[in-house]
Amino acid sequence: METNEARRIEATNAERYAMSGQYGWEFSPDAPNLLERWTVLPFNQRGDKRMAFGALSGAYNGLRFSVFDYHRRPTVTSVHTRWTNKKVNELDTISIDTVWVVTLPAPMPNFQIVSSIESAWDVDQYPEPATADRKFNRWYKLIDTDPNVAVAVLTPQVAATMRSSKLHTWSLVGAELVYVENPTFGRTKPDEVLSTLGRLTQLVSLLPFHLAGGQPAAPPPPPQPHYPQQQYPPQYPPPPHYGQPPYPPQHPGYPPQHYPPQQYPPQYPPPGYPPRGY
Repeated sequence: METNEARRIEATNAERYAMSGQYGWEFSPDAPNLLERWTVLPFNQRGDKRMAFGALSGAYNGLRFSVFDYHRRPTVTSVHTRWTNKKVNELDTISIDTVWVVTLPAPMPNFQIVSSIESAWDVDQYPEPATADRKFNRWYKLIDTDPNVAVAVLTPQVAATMRSSKLHTWSLVGAELVYVENPTFGRTKPDEVLSTLGRLTQLVSLLPFHLAGGQPAAPPPPPQPHYPQQQYPPQYPPPPHYGQPPYPPQHPGYPPQHYPPQQYPPQYPPPGYPPRGY
């Protein structure tokens, strides 16, 4: 890695480490686990030498968040001599974007909007939003987003906040909002980290969480009363099953005998009573 690039990463890590101690946040100078977590901008752009560094995570204004810098090399230009056509140098084009990820109070439909004037993104082939504000639509492109969902998400309040707060490129991925920004002067300073978190807090407060997928789960039904099964005392055997002899045959080895039930005339009392006259 070039010296200037290494110094930029080292300076960013030092500033983020100081912020972690000041605000009680977690810090990691290198976070490779964040490189494959999302498939939205800027992670789906071409390039190698991918790195995630200067990672902070914690809570701010009541929201859980993560912020880190994403490093990639999109192009390599080879320089050759004019007469011998021999390669004498390679010029790397390095792109570093700062990514904020805010945890939402409820999941949202997939949504991704991108600034159409940002030179870092090749988005000419994507459609514009179809809101009632035509001037707003000309500034943005939708990527892999249902136009109806986009109209529902981009309420007049959300659109106005995007323009006034300069929050141009962001995505909704499940219960997370992913915002990306290319720093103008090469690095995102600590005050910019905080100011962007404040602007994102305002944006999240305006999102329409009533959309499909954004409603909280219905409460479970009340439990039904449970009655324990009646148990017989251990000293008494359970009642015999009707139609079966209650006891085993008296002569083992012989098959049980089946006798038809004895019928009694109606004028006589059932057996077991003493005869009349006693």
